[in-house]
Amino acid sequence: MSDPVLVIGAGVAGMTVAAELSDAGIKTVLVERSSTMGGNALDLYKAFPTDDCFYCFEGNRWRPGIRKCFYRSTMTDQPNIDVRTGCEVVDISGSPGEFKVKIAAAPRYIEPKKCTMCGLCVGLSKAFYLVSPQCQPQAVVYNPQRPDEGTEKAERECPTKAINLQAQPFEETLRISDIVIATGYHEMKPVDMVEYGYGKVPNVITQLELAQILDPNGKSGGALIRPSDGSPVKNILMVQCVGSRDESYHPYCSKICCVFALKHANIVMQERGNARVSVVYMDIRTYDRHERYYREARQAGVEFIRGRVTRVERARDDALQITVYDSLLDKYLKFSVDLLVLSSALEPQPDMAGLIEKLGLSSSDGFVKPADQLSENEVVAGDHLYVCGTAAGPAEVPESVTQARAVVSMILQGRA
Repeated sequence: MSDPVLVIGAGVAGMTVAAELSDAGIKTVLVERSSTMGGNALDLYKAFPTDDCFYCFEGNRWRPGIRKCFYRSTMTDQPNIDVRTGCEVVDISGSPGEFKVKIAAAPRYIEPKKCTMCGLCVGLSKAFYLVSPQCQPQAVVYNPQRPDEGTEKAERECPTKAINLQAQPFEETLRISDIVIATGYHEMKPVDMVEYGYGKVPNVITQLELAQILDPNGKSGGALIRPSDGSPVKNILMVQCVGSRDESYHPYCSKICCVFALKHANIVMQERGNARVSVVYMDIRTYDRHERYYREARQAGVEFIRGRVTRVERARDDALQITVYDSLLDKYLKFSVDLLVLSSALEPQPDMAGLIEKLGLSSSDGFVKPADQLSENEVVAGDHLYVCGTAAGPAEVPESVTQARAVVSMILQGRA
């Protein structure tokens, strides 16, 4: 029997690879650093181009009625998938086709298969919480940095004895035939771009943080409110290309930021009352079918200003006084808004450079570079090494799914 395939990252791309390899009878080890699968999809609210929940999307099949819902696919119960949440790859040795991979596992304070999410521990201690109603594994999570007087009581009274506060970390070395890198992306936090005041001026947030505000499962229940004081938001200014297409930060276009922002603008204008949205842009890039988001935004009354933000100041009531240079009118405009939303660059994961070095791969802007850029095999990173999704560069969900399926096809061909 062949050694299993290792998939690093359990976002949309990684789960697609694991699920489809499993269906083909291939043993797969799915490693995810977080306590739950889903990656960025857990925080993105609605998915474009379908406007579905990010856990239930059309994939790459542009036909009505075709859905791939990972929440209902019972990934943790697939017999050919060994799910390792709370784990990291710390060392890779051996040769292609016969890798030796050392995996470090964080303490498993709660056994997912025993947790029934009854809520008893959550009611007793703030150290226990549910990451998302759609999380996989379906289990409560424990934060060892927040123990309180109810923590030990929760362990004693857990009806299924799922809690073990004395759990310890451990390491394990596995033999692996192929490695798939599906580590996803990281949203840039523009703390060094002083002109925007992110991290210093209240109510300056990123698009991902706005998605979490708009999500009905979030802390505000989907209500559009200011983070500083919880008051209703009436005016929003969005800024595109923050850290993207910028030689001082990331020279590449992050590809999906325009659609991401327009999706949110439409939600605000159409579903969140009387809030007004303005968008400051360099170029609006809504390729292919995503052009409808731009048309809908114009029809909904979203204001577009071609130019750049030059100054952000905090007013007494936590409103923001923003100066924008309009390059079409060749004049400066003043805005008073409740929220400044930055469409930040999509970056490689912080530890991507180390993983690329361990595997002897090539890098392009910090993402994994295909082994042969002139061939059509863009998912082949090396011998028995593959990459898909945003680990290879900014990509939307259907594109990530297409790449994941291409990886599966390559692995199956190699075993034929």
